[in-house]
Amino acid sequence: MTRSRAYGSDTEFCAWMRSCKELPSFGNDFGLSISDNDVTLHRYMTSVDGQGSRQVQALMQIEVKTRQGKPPFAQMDTLSKLNMFCGQRNTKQGVVRFFGVFVLVLSGTSPDDSNAMWWGVIPKGLHVTNALNLKWKKITKEELVQILRFDRHPRNMEKLPFRRHHKTREITVVEKTPLGFEIEKTIVKRS
Repeated sequence: MTRSRAYGSDTEFCAWMRSCKELPSFGNDFGLSISDNDVTLHRYMTSVDGQGSRQVQALMQIEVKTRQGKPPFAQMDTLSKLNMFCGQRNTKQGVVRFFGVFVLVLSGTSPDDSNAMWWGVIPKGLHVTNALNLKWKKITKEELVQILRFDRHPRNMEKLPFRRHHKTREITVVEKTPLGFEIEKTIVKRS
């Protein structure tokens, strides 16, 4: 059997997994930590800046703790390892950026009934098992909304994380016309 939940309640599937004897938390040759996924955010719309449109999609995962709860050791271990996969990939649909895993601690049960909220950042590339070792910042409801919209960078709180990092460049290519003539065409490559 897997360890019982410390807070809240399970979905029926998670409760079944926790009670399954073949899925133990700890054994001679097997150990399983089960964490439900609180929130996965995916911004899928195109970002537009002064140079035009960019296909930039953003992803992040948030572990939400209410009533000032903190993730226990096993959950932090899992979240920290998942955070090691943050980065960027180019796809046919454009750039997909995974910002990582973050912890939101509320003093109440939602931003509306909380008099305080804290945003926890797992340091990039580090393995952290104690939630006290996260980079914590007390935030307002307005800042939380900006983070959730990806208007504010979830890792460093700077505004507009979709800014361009590289200059544009012009490339001249030779193309063949339908009549067989070769012509030079200038293409602008943007980052």
